[in-house]
Amino acid sequence: MNLDNIDDKMLDTIADLVLDKLLYKMKNEVHAQSPMSINDIINGFVPFKETDEEFLISELARLMTLLTMYEDKEEYIKAATIKRKLEIIQNKLDKL
Repeated sequence: MNLDNIDDKMLDTIADLVLDKLLYKMKNEVHAQSPMSINDIINGFVPFKETDEEFLISELARLMTLLTMYEDKEEYIKAATIKRKLEIIQNKLDKL
């Protein structure tokens, strides 16, 4: 194949087409491997049962985020309530 007659614009067009094809294949292969759809994720569906430890750790993360938000807003009563919940969860984790 003689590439002497191909200009930069044509090369860019070919490169774009190849990239589009690769991205399309990657998207479909990843989606085919995943048993979950976007709707499943949005609706909170998980194709496995999380352990007690995983649940408690995720709850810690959620509550720590709330604690930071309440402290930043100077809502100290709410922050104190969240802090107490964090202590309870940490105690449960320590017992696992």
